Amino acid sequence: MRRRLPAALLVSGLTVTLAACGSSDDAETLTIGGSATVYPITELVAQETGTSIDMEAEGTLDGFERFCSGETDINNASEAITQEFLQQCEDNGVEFIEVPIGLDALSVVRNLDNDAVEDLSLEELQQIWEPDSSIERWSDLRPDLPDERIELFGRDDGSGTFEYFTHSVNGEAGEIREDYESTDDLDELTEWIAEEPNGLGFMGAGNYLSADDEARSQLSTVAVDGVEPSLENAQSGEYQPLTRPLFLYVNKQKLDESQTLQDFTESYIDSADEIMPRVFFYRLPEASYDQVRERLDSGETGSLYGGDPFLSTSVVELLEQR
Repeated sequence: MRRRLPAALLVSGLTVTLAACGSSDDAETLTIGGSATVYPITELVAQETGTSIDMEAEGTLDGFERFCSGETDINNASEAITQEFLQQCEDNGVEFIEVPIGLDALSVVRNLDNDAVEDLSLEELQQIWEPDSSIERWSDLRPDLPDERIELFGRDDGSGTFEYFTHSVNGEAGEIREDYESTDDLDELTEWIAEEPNGLGFMGAGNYLSADDEARSQLSTVAVDGVEPSLENAQSGEYQPLTRPLFLYVNKQKLDESQTLQDFTESYIDSADEIMPRVFFYRLPEASYDQVRERLDSGETGSLYGGDPFLSTSVVELLEQR
């Protein structure tokens, strides 16, 4: 897998410092790591609440490495915490509150010029993306498709998007062909596909929808087994298995000690219904946000997923069952 991380990336390593009007220069700064997918949601909440944050977008799994070592206050996550990191958090005495914030329809994105590829089956996606795939040209997949080389783009292996896509498409997290271009810079990812007539990639629906106008005008999503990655299809469960929940993980000890962290987390949950569409992601049902707020208010620690981020039960059902 070739990874291109240009100096301009620096959503990773980017420090976002925002403070409310009239606040003192020594206002507490929250440290946040994790998912590049969730990054713009958290950034907007920080702007809306005037909260000072130092945030990196190194990917969900790389973020959990730091979070479970006690280095960060919050981990943005595009998949639920795995058993490995549950154990790491436990070993390091890091308790956390899991905060579901919304839904994402993990999207297969093509260059707009390739209108021959408007719908692919999950089986065809596996044929394209599986390790040692023999699919090099569209015509290798179906004889009615163009005899043109497919150019593949996607996310890096520290990313929750990468984990979720490979598990859903190839049956095992981390299993993927090596000859594709990968990056954690979502602007770069959309630009690659927009510039390549035979480009095909994967990313969150919100990342696709929020691409800059020039790139966005050259992109389109691919239906999977005839189903588009829409809000309606994500909420109904029809766009399966590529619909996933998005999360914050909040350090419980730091939450108890920091009014800033408490206020920020409460505001995040209370405004999620209004914030999510503004960054092109999908809301949870209103009742689910009430249940999430109850988890926070009661200090309920641990994960609804028990270390398995690929449970077939929806986050809405898990919240109802708690």
